Amino acid sequence: MKQFVIIAALVAVALASDRPYYPKPAYYPKPAYPSPAYPAADGYDYAPMPYSFDWAVLDQASYNDFGHKETSDGNVVTGTYYVVLPDGRRQVVTYKADDYGYVADVKYEGEATYPEYKPSYPAYPKPAYAPPAYPKPAYPTPAYPKPTYAPPAYPKASYPEPSYPSYPRPSYPAYPRPAYPSYPRPSYPSYPKPSYPVSTTTEVVTETAAPVVKEAEVAVEAVAVTEPVSETAVAAAEPIAEPETSTDAV
Repeated sequence: MKQFVIIAALVAVALASDRPYYPKPAYYPKPAYPSPAYPAADGYDYAPMPYSFDWAVLDQASYNDFGHKETSDGNVVTGTYYVVLPDGRRQVVTYKADDYGYVADVKYEGEATYPEYKPSYPAYPKPAYAPPAYPKPAYPTPAYPKPTYAPPAYPKASYPEPSYPSYPRPSYPAYPRPAYPSYPRPSYPSYPKPSYPVSTTTEVVTETAAPVVKEAEVAVEAVAVTEPVSETAVAAAEPIAEPETSTDAV
């Protein structure tokens, strides 16, 4: 076992000795830049000086109205600035700045209004453009020859003409016109007109209804005239009794 380990180590050393050896590259040292030396000031420490300024802008065409005013005595700065807001109010800021900080007081002047915006545009004349005059092209009308096509000739199919059987016209027997017997006009007995006692309420109603019966008789007579009756039928027929009218009081 030990011999195998020794042999393997020798083989590894022999293989490693065959590879070329490259030395580790030497990097350049990091450059060291000296800190820049700025020249000192004049050597004088000036005390703060007082100042004051004031400016304002007013342009009604562009709705610009603002300004700024500030005063300093070298230690304390006081001032104020204002601006007109879109709603019509005026915002005024009064401030003070010293060693303790900045203190501002904001106030608003006026009331907010929201008027309807009505833009006004200048009236420009409508441009008038003259239509361009182009010469009309003159093209001759093309003349195309009319095509002539010969009608196609199709061969006529040869089919035998169909033959249909002929049937004789049907004949119907002639029947004689039927003869109807003629009947004589019927005769009805005449009855005297009934006489009624003193009229009461019931009798008045009965007399009023009597013409209806008479009209019915006339209608029956008219129907009888249309269809005559033979003498034999009259003899065999029984006499028709006239309906009796009751005149008793109800």
